[in-house]
Amino acid sequence: MQVYHVYIDDLRFTFVDRAPVEQLKERVVEASRAAGAFVPITQSSRPPSEVFVTSATKIRIETASIPRESAGTGEGDEDDDAFWFDFDSLS
Repeated sequence: MQVYHVYIDDLRFTFVDRAPVEQLKERVVEASRAAGAFVPITQSSRPPSEVFVTSATKIRIETASIPRESAGTGEGDEDDDAFWFDFDSLS
């Protein structure tokens, strides 16, 4: 099972489905290009909320695997799937 940890500045949101994370990424990119906007965050470990995002907002998304079965399933390369948004490269 995979979980997704999204860090926005000092806040951490955890998601269990990839689709809400992909939607959040799209909204974050749109907000950064529009000189800032409130981005709604739903379906996470926290109550639904909004976060103001600009091109200077630090955002990190990490993917973590929680083993459902015994170790040695052979799925190794998705264990460390973290990246930083680089808003400068989006313009």
